[in-house]
Amino acid sequence: MQSLYNLYKMMLVVLALLGVATAAAAAGDVVSYSYPAFNATTTRDDSLVAATNASILTTARLLFDPDFPHGFNVSEGFLLLSGDIDVWRDGVGSAGAPAREASFNTTFTVVAAASPVAFVVLLDRYPPLLDQSGLRGSNVSSAADGDDGNATNSLVAVEVGTVKSYGRESPDVGLNVTVTPNRTTAPSGSTVWIQYDAVEHRLSVHVAAAGEPRPSNALLDVPLYLAGGRTTQTALVGFFGGTIGDIIVGVRGWELTVERLRGDDGGGGKKRTSWVVILLAVVGSVAGVAAMVSVLVCRFVRKRRHTEPKH
Repeated sequence: MQSLYNLYKMMLVVLALLGVATAAAAAGDVVSYSYPAFNATTTRDDSLVAATNASILTTARLLFDPDFPHGFNVSEGFLLLSGDIDVWRDGVGSAGAPAREASFNTTFTVVAAASPVAFVVLLDRYPPLLDQSGLRGSNVSSAADGDDGNATNSLVAVEVGTVKSYGRESPDVGLNVTVTPNRTTAPSGSTVWIQYDAVEHRLSVHVAAAGEPRPSNALLDVPLYLAGGRTTQTALVGFFGGTIGDIIVGVRGWELTVERLRGDDGGGGKKRTSWVVILLAVVGSVAGVAAMVSVLVCRFVRKRRHTEPKH
């Protein structure tokens, strides 16, 4: 009897934690991704894919398989989340209502000896393979006329551009933010913060030496519109490098948080992430573990009821 009472107290604590977790999830309503590094451990769940200019797409887990061809790692290409991200959706209500875009922010650190890497949002869902102008397309700024899409400080050079989709006949769409580190002035590397405000349609880029807080002033701040342009409403998101190995070696601490887009019905006919994933993404592992504990406690109590002798 005492053991059941203790379990009951545990459940009350768990439910209290879950109440906080639910409130935070409702307030945040975001999807988050986190990769401390790209290695055999962080890629083993097949949440990342790699694509080269030879039209080869494979799970990133194989990049760390000693039997996998070494040539793949030294090919120009992308390292991307395997699942697509909702970037924009049609407006609701009256005809001609403006599209709704998802705000996002991402941060990552480029190590001191890193080659240039680009954070990319591929709105056409497929990398622009075998395009003579290069996998990133022309580095034309996504900003409005008169706004400079390039900036440099003592740590890095940053270029904001689009991504050419399927070839020279396709529009320049999506986003690439290319970061070229200064190998002499940042011996510990540089941390980059990229934030897109979908309400204001502004993209800002902040840069600081690794380990330093985000500076108050942006290195680059430009207007940006991601919706329309004959693109899909979802995108593959990740990095581009002169070689895939440049991304693996050069990028650390990648964090990505994206606003979750929903229709009036709460789902919009699109697939929804399970509540377990949402809980872990929004409020962290402690509340997520608490939720798992509550499930286990309930199952244990039910099992005890079935096994205890009846009087």
